[in-house]
Amino acid sequence: MFAVFAAVGGGIAWLVIRGRQLEKRADLDRTVRARKLGWSYDGTRDGRIDYRFAGEEGGIAWTMWYDSDRGDDSPTPKAYWTTENVRTPRLSLVILGRRRHALESGMVGRLLMGVVSGIATAAGGREGAPDKVEFYESAVLLEDARAAFTERFAVAVTPDMPRGWLDEDLQGRLTRWPDRGGSKAFKPEDAVEVNLGPRGLSVTVQNMPDGMVHWQHLAELGHQLAARLARARR
Repeated sequence: MFAVFAAVGGGIAWLVIRGRQLEKRADLDRTVRARKLGWSYDGTRDGRIDYRFAGEEGGIAWTMWYDSDRGDDSPTPKAYWTTENVRTPRLSLVILGRRRHALESGMVGRLLMGVVSGIATAAGGREGAPDKVEFYESAVLLEDARAAFTERFAVAVTPDMPRGWLDEDLQGRLTRWPDRGGSKAFKPEDAVEVNLGPRGLSVTVQNMPDGMVHWQHLAELGHQLAARLARARR
């Protein structure tokens, strides 16, 4: 019996050591790749945030970070990209998967979001996420994109938002992500959300593969979105 426990304990210890070695290797890779790309990198854990990137290009300063969602009963890791250089007085743009948009913008979805927002405000003593309930009351869908894009994504905007910025390049960046290289498929329409509001422009990706090629794609997508929106609003 002692031999069994010793073997199990040794196996667990090996897995822990191996995990730490892999994380150190990944951290070093992120450090080197970020430097080559002209980004800054901070691998210090801060709560649920495991690491951060930051950069600037064409007058657009941005930050990215990885939220592991540690501590949640059903964790959903998320990658975030955000900039404050492009913003609007209120929530004015939402891009997300077609199916999720149908759920959120419907009567039941708006009712649920209103309840969740009220609970978050009461618990935190401040406003939570941008007011999607009010946004969906007047938002319109942009339908001038390619059919292959609109079948997968919905682009909702306030009536006063400019048009013509969602070109084929942006549509491709939203729908075509680097190959995961694993067995589980990554579906952008189930993972990606874009918001533009008073806090700036943000891109959130759920369960994004944790590789530098994906972080680079996210950074390029965010920058191109910000640049086109900035030009369109001049």
